[in-house]
Amino acid sequence: MNTRDLQIFIKIADYRSITRTAEDLQMTQPAISSALKRLEEELGYPLFIRRGKWLLLNSQGELFYNASKDFLAEMDHMRSGLQLNDHQKKEIVIEMYLHSDRLYGLLGSFTAENPDIRVTLQQRPRSGPESYRTGDFKVLLSPDKDESDEFLPIEHMGGLYAILPVHHPFSSYTHLTIDDLKDEKYVFMTVSDSAGIESVYHTCINAGFTPRISVITSGKISKFAAIRKGCGIGLAYDNALSLAPLIKDCRAIPVEFPLKISWLGLTWRPEELTEAAERFLTFAKENI
Repeated sequence: MNTRDLQIFIKIADYRSITRTAEDLQMTQPAISSALKRLEEELGYPLFIRRGKWLLLNSQGELFYNASKDFLAEMDHMRSGLQLNDHQKKEIVIEMYLHSDRLYGLLGSFTAENPDIRVTLQQRPRSGPESYRTGDFKVLLSPDKDESDEFLPIEHMGGLYAILPVHHPFSSYTHLTIDDLKDEKYVFMTVSDSAGIESVYHTCINAGFTPRISVITSGKISKFAAIRKGCGIGLAYDNALSLAPLIKDCRAIPVEFPLKISWLGLTWRPEELTEAAERFLTFAKENI
């Protein structure tokens, strides 16, 4: 008994006709009749009652029809599961809440050498059928260049810049201090990690002042648009200033800030890495 014969049998039962089944499946009528005969001989009993030009399921046929549909549905489910499992092995998911040109360059080189692996940069939790797929890696900040086995430093974050609309009173300054900024209104954007808001906000908290938030946006484009319109000022690490198209009509001014050296890097759980993730990690360590 093969699945093709079962599929043909189900079509015959649905159409109640060998002629219409043959037309649908683009097969000859003798081929359809042979498949049905083969199935009935293997089972040892007939499946249909003929009523004029129509074929109607008998009691045994109805039982076999339901069982066949359940069996084929289960086969499809198993096949989909195997395909999804293979797809996961060929995909790397990186939970990324911070911008890094160096990481983008690294990923570009890796995918050029490994075209069988797809990289997904995930900024928000997934929804739908793939919602269980968590990241293989996370991009995080570390105060020091951590040399642990579960953190790979990629990029030094360096200093801090204030992003101001061009008409702001401070826009002509060559540098600013923390004291200059303490009374300003701020625009921040949300991220989907446990912190809830971009990391530069927590940098301010660690420096001893709580920014007065005017607007919280859901992305970079809306953040810089709000700054341009005078909703408040923004803060960014120097590596984020490569987002030049987004900060047009704004000024980026360095801030004298008692900032600890911070490194952006990848973190992971060694026991959960797939083969594809292991390949990327090896590549990253060799090319950082």
